[in-house]
Amino acid sequence: MGRQSVKANKSVYQLFREDAGLTREAASDQMIGVSPSRIEKIENGQDPTPYDILQMSKCYKHPELCNIYCTQKCDIGAKYVPAVESTELPSIILETIASLNDIQPLTSRLIEITRDGKISDEEIRDFAIIQKKLSKISAATTALQLWADKMIYEKNINEEIMKAVKETI
Repeated sequence: MGRQSVKANKSVYQLFREDAGLTREAASDQMIGVSPSRIEKIENGQDPTPYDILQMSKCYKHPELCNIYCTQKCDIGAKYVPAVESTELPSIILETIASLNDIQPLTSRLIEITRDGKISDEEIRDFAIIQKKLSKISAATTALQLWADKMIYEKNINEEIMKAVKETI
């Protein structure tokens, strides 16, 4: 067993590994193609690859590592992927319902704005408001997906059944 780090400013990668109760060596043993020295380099500031992140997120049971990477390290993700906080299911569901309720009265206006395929200068404000409300739904959806992945990683949801059901719908 390795010694416990006393480093003051730990990276999110190190914090999540330690939260999982793993040394770098033990974590590496559970990953494919990520060595203890690679883990150390990432924890000390070297940029991880998407592959590294996928391996670590599953090993550490922290799928939010993927969201953190996409929103902070990837230019495309920073623009298009909503950053979400890890939270519990009731909060996610309440946020989803609130967001859906916010957008419901605006659906007619969205149809009105977009039916001609153009957005006029007079329509931009309403369109921007609707777009912002839709982004809240997107963030809630992302949070729900991360929560479900965490439950799968922790074996609280049967991954095989979940995959099979998704394929049928």
